[in-house]
Amino acid sequence: MNKKKITIILILLIFISFLPVYSDAINSVQKQNHELDKGEQNNKDPFFKAIFKDEAEIWTSPLKFSLKDWITFAGLSVFTAYLIKNDESIYTRFKAYQNKNKWVDSFSPIITLLGDGNVSLGISGLFYLSGAIFKDKKAKNTSKLVLMSLIHSGVVVQLIKHLAGRQRPEAQNGVDHWEGPAGFFKRYKNKRDMFYDAFPSGHTITVWSTATVIAHQYNKSPVVPLICYGLATLSGLSRITEDKHWFSDVFVGAILGFAIGKFIYKKRSQKFMIMPITKKGTIGFNIGFNI
Repeated sequence: MNKKKITIILILLIFISFLPVYSDAINSVQKQNHELDKGEQNNKDPFFKAIFKDEAEIWTSPLKFSLKDWITFAGLSVFTAYLIKNDESIYTRFKAYQNKNKWVDSFSPIITLLGDGNVSLGISGLFYLSGAIFKDKKAKNTSKLVLMSLIHSGVVVQLIKHLAGRQRPEAQNGVDHWEGPAGFFKRYKNKRDMFYDAFPSGHTITVWSTATVIAHQYNKSPVVPLICYGLATLSGLSRITEDKHWFSDVFVGAILGFAIGKFIYKKRSQKFMIMPITKKGTIGFNIGFNI
């Protein structure tokens, strides 16, 4: 078995650890959102304590996978492997389209900025600022959730990048190569990071985690999720036209970003909770707001 196959198997195994949105652990979190006391406790956690608790839950979520979760993971893994095998030809087709449509050269460098971590931090800051000015608790909470998702996304993407050691398309004019964990320290020598940090796409996981939080926070209108996910998709695809990533890098980045964003929303968002109560033969509801 050659180095490329070994590396792909390795990163797919690591990939398991970062699909919390499909795991029973997350299903239990969804159920907990209907339990007032537990929900209050989640949001009383200090910020950094919450970060460490959630990071631990992300890492241990595979231990609670159900059969359905494993089937989902298997399907995503097979499709990812298919994309990896065909990434060079997919990249060639992207570049052929770009060469025939010059508007891509103007649009791509702009839309790709949405995946920049500084832009997402700015979005988080704007939500907090607007929340402070207009006394909007939901906006402040959105700011916190975006920041949390960015931290988790950063940890996840850097870990996998260092283990995969995949070179970017720009490194050798569209030639795919995997160094694997052997490239862990090589990326820091003589600014050769482009040869070892393609998989998965950092910009894509960033923009998708941010978009997912905002889409879930403001999902009363279908327009907001449509805009969020539409821009996230375009930003992800721009990483290919910018010669920074392969299609599989973008696909996995989007999956992980969505999973992390949804996990943080389910675990840490503020929301009304209604609980049925029975007392002395009467039935009623206990309504609380999770702060």
